[in-house]
Amino acid sequence: MLRRMQQLSQSDLPAVLEIETRAFCDPWPEAAFSADILQHAWILEVDDQLCGYIIYHLVLDEAIILNFAIDPDMRRQGHGTHLLSRTLSELEQSGYTRFYLDVRRSNRAAIQLYEKHGFMCLGIRKSYYNDPEEDAILMGKILTNQGNSHDS
Repeated sequence: MLRRMQQLSQSDLPAVLEIETRAFCDPWPEAAFSADILQHAWILEVDDQLCGYIIYHLVLDEAIILNFAIDPDMRRQGHGTHLLSRTLSELEQSGYTRFYLDVRRSNRAAIQLYEKHGFMCLGIRKSYYNDPEEDAILMGKILTNQGNSHDS
């Protein structure tokens, strides 16, 4: 199995939108995938097939994960772990020390993945998601100068 991570390009958008629609009960509309959003996005290809993507926003020393999905047919094979860990590593090497994201309260698999990578629950956003309405868990990971995560 050959995994390759690269910057998301406009030509990847149809495959990303297909995964988005299949992965989420309330997917982002195509218009949400603007050029501004896509400037900080990676895709993961496995054996030349796009299987996942991650989109984030950068502010000062913070990275906010806006959207992260693996093709439902390719889950539970380590692809999400690979994409998340490589992204966090790249961002850490570039000087980012604070990482945040929101996740549906019912998405146990995603929560466990984030916890495995050092994210902790920072709070709850009531009724954050639609279709169905659901709370979001705000999660964060903060690095010290030594690269170790801690809660604050």
